Amino acid sequence: MSADLRIEAALKVAGRAVFPAETPATGLLYAALVEAPVASGELRALDPTAARAVPGFVDIVGHAEAEGLKASSNTALIRERTIHFAGQPLALVVAESPGAAEQAARAVRLEIEARPAVTALDQALDQAYAPKLAGRVPAETRRGDAATAIAGAHLVVRGRYETAVNNHHPMEPHAAVCVWEGERPTVHTNTQAVFGTRAAIAHAFQLPADDIRVVARYLGGGFGCKGPLWWPWMFLAMIAARRAGRPVRLELSRAQLFTLVGRRQETVQELALGFGADGRLVGIEHDVLAQTSTHGEYVDATAAVSRWLYACPNVSTTHRLVRTNEPQPIPMRAPGVAPGTFALESALDEAAERLGLDPVELRVRNFADRDQQADKPWSSNGLLECYRVGAERFGWAGRPAPGAARDGRWRLGSGMATACYPVHRQPASARVRISGEGALTVQCGTQDMGSGTYTVLGQMAAAQLGVAMADVTVELGDTWLPEGPYSGGSMVTLSILPAAEAAARQVRAQLAELAVTDEASPLAGLPVEDLEFADGLVRSRSGNAAEPLVDLLRRRAPAGLEAEASATPPEASDVSGMGYGAVFVEVGIDPDLGELRVRRVTAAYAAGRILNPLLAKSQHVGGLIGGIGMALHERTVTDRATGRILGDGFADYLIPVHADMPEFDIALVDEHDPHLPGGVKGIGMLGSAGVQAAIANAVHDAIGRRVRHLPIRIEDLL
Repeated sequence: MSADLRIEAALKVAGRAVFPAETPATGLLYAALVEAPVASGELRALDPTAARAVPGFVDIVGHAEAEGLKASSNTALIRERTIHFAGQPLALVVAESPGAAEQAARAVRLEIEARPAVTALDQALDQAYAPKLAGRVPAETRRGDAATAIAGAHLVVRGRYETAVNNHHPMEPHAAVCVWEGERPTVHTNTQAVFGTRAAIAHAFQLPADDIRVVARYLGGGFGCKGPLWWPWMFLAMIAARRAGRPVRLELSRAQLFTLVGRRQETVQELALGFGADGRLVGIEHDVLAQTSTHGEYVDATAAVSRWLYACPNVSTTHRLVRTNEPQPIPMRAPGVAPGTFALESALDEAAERLGLDPVELRVRNFADRDQQADKPWSSNGLLECYRVGAERFGWAGRPAPGAARDGRWRLGSGMATACYPVHRQPASARVRISGEGALTVQCGTQDMGSGTYTVLGQMAAAQLGVAMADVTVELGDTWLPEGPYSGGSMVTLSILPAAEAAARQVRAQLAELAVTDEASPLAGLPVEDLEFADGLVRSRSGNAAEPLVDLLRRRAPAGLEAEASATPPEASDVSGMGYGAVFVEVGIDPDLGELRVRRVTAAYAAGRILNPLLAKSQHVGGLIGGIGMALHERTVTDRATGRILGDGFADYLIPVHADMPEFDIALVDEHDPHLPGGVKGIGMLGSAGVQAAIANAVHDAIGRRVRHLPIRIEDLL
C-alpha cells in the first residue's frame, strides 16, 4: 500500500465499508418518529389506534415507556410531555418496513395544548441572561479597564456583527441499529464519541458499562452534530428493540437533521476596538448575544478569541443567552472561533483602512508573543511566519489599490484574516500487536469521522517498527477496544498519538531485546540502542548486521507480541497551545447582478508537527469549504409564526458546491513544538476560522462596502 493512500479508501470506494445504518441484523424492524406540530405546548394525549391499523405495525413507545430511564439532561425530552420546539419527537413507531413505520407515525393522533412560543432571538431580549461558562472558559472576563482605554483611544472602531444559524448536514444522516442479547445491548450508531455514548446508555438504562457495546467503525462526517443531542432518539429505538425482542433501526431524514441533532448558534456581536496612534490596540470590548433552547443551555466561546489573539492590556468580554422555542445549538466546526474571528478580523480590516496601514502590518504590530489572558508563554507560535508565507504566495504586496482591479465585468478584491484554534487533549489508550508473520495491528476505540485517523495511526506504527503499510491493519470505533477520545475540538490525533507511539515503542523494545539475546541472530550481543527498524529489517546502525523482522518473529515470538499504553494530559500546564493560520482571499463581484465568487484562496497554517501532509491539506481545504459556506451560503430560517424550519432540505438550504469552489493554495508552515506530545497540534478546526472575515474584507476591497452579517447575499452587493 502506498503511503499516499488512506487505509480505508478502497473499502469506501468499493462500498465494502459498513456504516452503522447498513449493519445487517436478522429480523430487523424499522423505526420512525412522531413529531410535534407546534413549537411550544404540552402533550395531553396520544392515540395510536389508526397507527395500529397500518399493515406491518409492531409497536409504539413514548413518554410512558421512557419514564423508566434515569432522569438526566439526556433523557428529559423523552421522559417529559413538554414541547419545546416544532418537530420535537413525541413517540417512536416500529414496523416491518420503513414505509410502514413512516405511515404509522403519521397516523398517530396527538392531543396538544399549544402555548405561546418565542420563535426568534429578538422576541425575548428582555429575558437575556449571563451563563457561567462559554464552552470551556468563563463567560465573562475583564483585563484592565477597556472602557476607559477605548474612550481615550486615538481611533475607535465599533461594529455590530451578526451570524446566522447553520446546520451541520454531514453526508451520512444519523442512524442506529439496536440489538439486545438479554440485558446486554449492542448499538451500531454514527457517533463522535463511542465511549461517551456507552456512558450515556449505561446511565440512562442503569446498566454496567461493560455490558454495553457501541460500534461506529466508519462515519460519513459529523462536524459536531453526532453527539448528545442524538442520544434521546437513539434511546427510544433501544427501548423499542428491547420490548420487541428484535433489532430496530432508526435513521433520520435530511429534514430531521435541521431539528434533532444541533445547529451552529445564532450570534449578535457588539465589538469595539481602540487603537493608539501607532496602530497598537489599547482596548477591546466584545459582547455576544446568542440563542439557546428552552430545554437546554449551550453557548459558544465566541468572544474568547478577543482575549488572546492580539496583544492588548485592556479587554472586556461577555456572553449572554436568549432562550427560544427552537432546536438546541451544539458545537459546529470551529465553534466560537468561526463567528468570533468574523467580527474581530472584520474590525481589524476596517481599522487598518482608517489608520492607513496594510492589514497584515496592523496584525504584525499587535502580535501577542504570549497568552495574555492566561499569562503564559505559547508552546509555540508560528503566526508571523504564516503571515509572511501566505502573503508571499498570494502576491499580497503587488495587489491593486482598493476598487481598482477588474476582470471584464467582474470587480476584484483581496482580503485577509487570521485563523486560530486552541489546543485540547483528552486521555487515550492504544494497543499495538505484531503477529508471528509480521502483520501489524493498531487498535484504539476512538472513531474516524473521515478525517484520516485510520491512516495516521497506521503510518505511525509502521514507521516505529519498519513495517510496510500493506502489512498494517487499524481497528477503530468499538468500545471493545482500548478507550479513546471523542472526535471534537481538533483533539483526536494529538490525544491518541502519544499512547499509540508508546505502545509501538514497547513492542519495538521487546523485539530488540529478543534480537540481541538470541544467539541465532546476527544481532546477538549488540546494544539495544544500536538497533533500528526499517524496510522490514532489524539492523545495526553502526555495522552491517541485519535480519528480516519476520525471521526474528518466527524464531522467537511465533505467537506475536503486543503492548498497550495510555496517555493522559496534565491537569495544568505552564504553556498555552494554539494553532494558527493566515488566510488570503480574492473575490470577484458582478455589480449588476450582485453575484459574488471566491476566485482563489491562499492559506498558511502553523499546527505543529504534520504527520501526513496530504491529509492535513485535505482537512484545511475541507474547513475552508465549510467557512465559505458560512460566509456566502448557509442560513437556517425559522418561521416566526409557527416556529417551524423553512426550507428543511438541500433545495432551499444553500451549501457550497463544486462550481462555488476557488483554487486553493495551502502552505503548511514548519513548526517545532517541544511542549506538546510528539509536537502535534489539532488541525481540523483551523480551516473553518478566519476565511469568513477574509471574504468580507475582500468584498470591501472590491466595492467599498462593509458587510457585517453572514451569510453575505446578493442583496448586500447590489
